Amino acid sequence: MRMYSLIKSGYASKTELETVYTLDEALKLFALYQMDQDIERGQAAEMRQEMQKK
Repeated sequence: MRMYSLIKSGYASKTELETVYTLDEALKLFALYQMDQDIERGQAAEMRQEMQKK
């Protein structure tokens, strides 16, 4: 499922994951992708809170 997420998001193609990255590198790439998503969610939540204050 993790590799599918990387492919669907455009971070890496199936061919790249099979030929370029080791499993360890692919898992690190997925972890970075998840962190990026978490940051975006946090920023969106902060923006919503600020908009509600006004």
